[in-house]
Amino acid sequence: MRIRRYGLSDAAEVAELFRKTVWEVCASDYTYQELSAWAPDDIDPEIWAERFSDQYSIVAVADDGSLCGFASASTPDRYVDMLYVRAGDVGHGVGKLLLKALEAEMKGVISVYASDTARSFFHHMGYEVVRENFVVRNGVRIRNWYMEKPF
Repeated sequence: MRIRRYGLSDAAEVAELFRKTVWEVCASDYTYQELSAWAPDDIDPEIWAERFSDQYSIVAVADDGSLCGFASASTPDRYVDMLYVRAGDVGHGVGKLLLKALEAEMKGVISVYASDTARSFFHHMGYEVVRENFVVRNGVRIRNWYMEKPF
């Protein structure tokens, strides 16, 4: 496996990895309604391409060439925007490598809004819960956790 910068040609695969990961990895922590709002079937890869182009974005590439994870951060704001790992690769160090690569680009306090599912991962990586948070996606209120890690 290797980590590389995100490219525009990754948009469709990243969007699909996101959708599948939310549905497969987060299903035990969120309701069907929450999952449907968070990761709908109609994700537009072009919108994702724009979002990722404005951030420091990286992908994890498996030995077979497929994407097994991705992450993005707003480096000026020191904010981890997204970090997702393909279901079959969770627990194999992919998320840790992605997060360390993002952290290497940022200095100072780094923040993230972690899902219920990802909260323990970020805690293990040195992030502390500051507060419970709620976001609204497609009209549905979804809980996450605002966490910070000082450097």
